Amino acid sequence: MLPFNETIDFTRRNMRVLKERKNPLFTFGPTKLPYLCLTAVGDDTLIRAGEVVSDKPKIVIPGHDFEFSGFDDEDTDGCLPVLIARGVKMPTASYTNKEQPARRVSDNLAAAAEREIARLNDANDTRTGVICAPEQVWRLSLLLYVGQQIARSSESNLAEHLERLRLAE
Repeated sequence: MLPFNETIDFTRRNMRVLKERKNPLFTFGPTKLPYLCLTAVGDDTLIRAGEVVSDKPKIVIPGHDFEFSGFDDEDTDGCLPVLIARGVKMPTASYTNKEQPARRVSDNLAAAAEREIARLNDANDTRTGVICAPEQVWRLSLLLYVGQQIARSSESNLAEHLERLRLAE
């Protein structure tokens, strides 16, 4: 495995979000973020399906810990604690990755991705994200995708929360 900084750089450079969740994350409850993560293995593609459950946003209070489950495997190689120790910010909350067994298809990555996205579009699925990632860092790629979705939702979540407070006055 590469040193920490190189692992993060490698992951950021080589992961691609092909389809992201259409709606922002929920403000007043947990959000399920279903995903497909495609990785190339030789001439084949591994397709991993699952969902990350992100707890509702909370006001960050110093000293509160993060809770991650389902992200600890050989591909993260200790990166998660280092991410947190180095100040990578994610809202104080619980994140649980519930993955299904991977299925292997005998298509190249581009063909498999095109087929999976078409299938989701045909089903009018606006919730499932699709990412491509290197096999050795797919969980870290998934975590970065979740972070992107949190960042994308932050402004609307804050506005909704402030509006609710205003209406309660």
